[in-house]
Amino acid sequence: MVGAVCGVRNPLMRATFFISIVLANAMLSTARAGSVVPPDPIVAGQAIVNASTPAALAQTIAALSVQFPAVSVALQIPNRPIYLLSYELAPKQTTHQFDLALGALVTQGTLTWAELNYEGQTAEGKTDSLWLSGLGINANAYDSQYAVPLLGLKSAHRRSRGAGVVVSVIDTGIDATHPVFENSISPLGASFIANSPSFSDIGDGLDNDGDGFFDEQVGHGTFIAGLIHLVAPDAMILPVRVLDSDGRAGNFQVAQALAWSIDRGAHVVNMSLGETYHSNALEDLAQEALQRGIIIVAAAGNFDVEDPREYPANDSNACGVTALDSTDYKASFTNFEIDMDLAAPGVSRIINGVPDLAQCVVGPIPSGGFAVWQGTSMATAFASGTVALVRSQNPQWPDAQTPNASIFNRVMDLIDVNGVSIDELNPQFAGMLGRARISPSGVTAALPIAPRVGDVNFDGVVNAADLTIQLSQWGVCEPSLRSDLNADGIVNAADIVTLLSNW
Repeated sequence: MVGAVCGVRNPLMRATFFISIVLANAMLSTARAGSVVPPDPIVAGQAIVNASTPAALAQTIAALSVQFPAVSVALQIPNRPIYLLSYELAPKQTTHQFDLALGALVTQGTLTWAELNYEGQTAEGKTDSLWLSGLGINANAYDSQYAVPLLGLKSAHRRSRGAGVVVSVIDTGIDATHPVFENSISPLGASFIANSPSFSDIGDGLDNDGDGFFDEQVGHGTFIAGLIHLVAPDAMILPVRVLDSDGRAGNFQVAQALAWSIDRGAHVVNMSLGETYHSNALEDLAQEALQRGIIIVAAAGNFDVEDPREYPANDSNACGVTALDSTDYKASFTNFEIDMDLAAPGVSRIINGVPDLAQCVVGPIPSGGFAVWQGTSMATAFASGTVALVRSQNPQWPDAQTPNASIFNRVMDLIDVNGVSIDELNPQFAGMLGRARISPSGVTAALPIAPRVGDVNFDGVVNAADLTIQLSQWGVCEPSLRSDLNADGIVNAADIVTLLSNW
């Protein structure tokens, strides 16, 4: 019997709503499948611009201030000409008028591009999908869930466990104290939530999206990180909290988180979130990530539609992921599109109001518990973990054969060729669910065995040579440096202890 539903206001309401939530909504993420997708809301009084020079920015502020009150620069993404503007509207003025004024500045060449600050959200938040926890949903269920044999994780881990790879998880935060993670969460996390510096996965007690539930996406980031860890247990996870506890954030805040992840040297960026507005800010940063050899993995969305598309999943510089059930059939809720790259497990089955754990996706939730959930966010996490395994097996990248700008296509090709074909099972959606269903066992078998934790020079053994390299790199560094074994941004005694434990 399941005992808790995330996001319901009190225990009595949990008991009252449990049966109706599970039976009527089939884990809630399928309730609105195929329905009209609501438009992304706009963050009031905010816009994002690309001003290539300080003079262009000053000219922009001056021109807008003639028409609108209180126009100013609120924030800048470090080392990039991307700015968040704040503004107010006079009586009878509209947001559309401000948008037109921005467009005029682009047309005349003052700005490279400009856009309003739209909101993105987790796919599960958009469909009010909640996690379910209770009796029997525990660590054993997590370790033995259907994705483990389906993806061949035990076999895959004999060849790669993701060592040396940093995976950024841009989400609601992560409960790094959860026992499942052990020492795999980097302490060098970040929060882009106003007035909340912690990267922990915590709620604010508010119904931010006005859907009648509060904090319903608390646990999303922890759950996603747990699935990545299940696939790539030796990868280091970089927690980046940007989504509020209802799973929402403005484009500028998401762009901040992505830029921060790029600057911290992440190899993989998991973005189990999306929006129907194709943001210039996120597109610029996705292009930058690709050029720097960083792979963005993003969720297709949970509305069972081809259009409108979700971004960044449909961005050509990112890996879009759809969801399948335990038998590789299309999830009833997953979006589909010709630009999707990969498919992965994402369905949890409910029978008579109770999760069938043999057919459920199980992950950790804050405070040490476990839950079942479903959605393209979960499929995205499995795909990110697979990318981390492949990246770990190629520690020499970038090199002459595979420069940074080629890493994305190289990894996609490897996972495709060594994946599982799904078109025959899904003829109505052939070519629209991704190139293949991920197969960690298949792709890792086609590549050299990955170096283990502490094998800094990846020669197959942890010994004095690795310690010598580590000592030579002592001090502040990017967390992606192989000597920084705990990805905290500094090579120090803690890393030596880890290396010696793997001697």
